[in-house]
Amino acid sequence: MQLRARAFDIYIVAVNGLLRIPMHRLREWTFRNVARNSLASGAVLERGVRLTTKGGISVGAHTIVNRGVTLDGRGPLDIGGSVNISPEAALFTAGHDVHSPTFEGRTQATVIGDRVWIASRAIVLPGTDVGEGAVVAAGAVVHGMIEPWTVVAGNPARVIGQRSPDAQVELQPSYRRLFH
Repeated sequence: MQLRARAFDIYIVAVNGLLRIPMHRLREWTFRNVARNSLASGAVLERGVRLTTKGGISVGAHTIVNRGVTLDGRGPLDIGGSVNISPEAALFTAGHDVHSPTFEGRTQATVIGDRVWIASRAIVLPGTDVGEGAVVAAGAVVHGMIEPWTVVAGNPARVIGQRSPDAQVELQPSYRRLFH
């Protein structure tokens, strides 16, 4: 058991190291083939995306995952199409039962709908369902159901506005130099 845990630690460190290399195609290949996740066409992984496990993550077409984003696939994590996840956001699918005498771990699926914007340093907790077109403001901490086309902010996140269904119909073409 100890050897297996060490091997997994080495694997995660290696995968996250490969995801820091400034070559889009290498990061895409690593995410799909080494980390065993799903990445649709046109999706972009910027340098420094951090994974917590092998598999369990699905990223939709034309989605942008910026630098320093943490993706936790233990739950699993399903990210829709044309989503923008800004730098240093964290999307979680696992945690601990605070009432458990043994601090037992538990997982819950986290779902991010199409055309969502998760702003910088936002935290999406396990079991969250962010509806289509919603915006999670910078630094917000969300849990539960976020209704489509709402804007939420704060900790805990609360609705502060509505978003137009005409917003974010298409993300700008990604900037993909060879060594970026």
